[in-house]
Amino acid sequence: MTVHAGTGAEGVQARRTHAAFGLFYTSFVVSALGDAFRLLAVNVWIFNATSGSTGARLLVVLLANLPGMLLGGLSGVVADRYDKYNVLIASDLVRTGVGLGLAWCALDSRTVPALVLIAVGNGVGVFFNSSSFSLLPRLVSKERLPRANGFMETGQWVVQIVGPSLAAITLATGSASLAFVLDSASFIVSAVILRCLRGVLRTPGPPPVDAGPAAGEEDGRGGGHWADFTDGVRIIWRSKDIRALLLASYGIAFLTACTSYGLIFVVARTFALHASALGYLYSLNGAVAVIAAVLATALAKQAFLGRLMALSMLGLCVAQVVMGVAPNIYVLGVGVAISALANAPYNVSVTSLYMSRIPAAYLGRVEGIDTMIDNFISVCGFTAASVIVLWWNPQAIFLISAAVALPSLLLAFTRLAGEGEAGTE
Repeated sequence: MTVHAGTGAEGVQARRTHAAFGLFYTSFVVSALGDAFRLLAVNVWIFNATSGSTGARLLVVLLANLPGMLLGGLSGVVADRYDKYNVLIASDLVRTGVGLGLAWCALDSRTVPALVLIAVGNGVGVFFNSSSFSLLPRLVSKERLPRANGFMETGQWVVQIVGPSLAAITLATGSASLAFVLDSASFIVSAVILRCLRGVLRTPGPPPVDAGPAAGEEDGRGGGHWADFTDGVRIIWRSKDIRALLLASYGIAFLTACTSYGLIFVVARTFALHASALGYLYSLNGAVAVIAAVLATALAKQAFLGRLMALSMLGLCVAQVVMGVAPNIYVLGVGVAISALANAPYNVSVTSLYMSRIPAAYLGRVEGIDTMIDNFISVCGFTAASVIVLWWNPQAIFLISAAVALPSLLLAFTRLAGEGEAGTE
């Protein structure tokens, strides 16, 4: 009888774990679909409304990163100190309002208030991302993190196919206002799913995973928000593993920022195509990345994550070179496909290594600090790319960013390629 009772309890806990992750994953995919939809809709609408202004393009991409640079530290403290579910739900509801506001702006090309709304939405998204990052390791065990992150990466890239394609169709057959209204609906759905997740975790019984303090607990800290932030800095400073991971990833952050900024100019200026063609490149990127993410989910093992990260970084640099010398849109597409093939396993490996090395009680703070630095690096990348677009060939962005990322690639091969099982110093 005792064996049966224990087996029953384990079965209940397993079902709760699967249900909790399933709801979290569904909410993540729905919210990511809204992000992907809005990304293309905002970029194409602003680009067309400002007649392809280089300054307006730079402002849009800066507004995507300045909030993270300014609010990342605070968002991490909030994620560790307060109720994560309330933060996530509130973030979705605010982004719903932002989408409706953008729909109003698009009715009469009100670009200035639209830029303000974009900044607000991106700022709220910083809090959503920090709380989401710190929640996942509490829902799955460390051994399951690579697979869980693989599922997350696969879902994210699936919506990179669906989201931009739906946005491109909506913009072509409807209007920007309709696109933003439809986008808002995704965040309402995500908020509802998160409420269901909260209900699952509040049911009697043990939590899905004993991974540290539950949401809303302060794990014994008596200091204020600044003390929490400095604790996160201290965790990073004391761990060589975490420092190496962060330093290795910043070159890729610069590379990604340059590509994100410059791709639309290569499409519209170098190859003289309509800006909406960017949606098809995004869809190609997503299709290849889905395949790569599925393979990473099935094959990635904890012991090989460091090697996978290093090889993926090499693939990203190769993709930049291909895009930098592409003579036409088709070769550019090959470069995009190579980048997608490397990007998905890179994200799975670096996120799993990163999560497994941070103590559970500090996940939000360390992620928030990383968000600040990562967005600062991205701002540097966008600024450099805008100068290159203004004074030189847009394709040069890809080659220069690959050269800048080389030190990070060398660091990944020399210090991280042999890393596997996590350990915190």
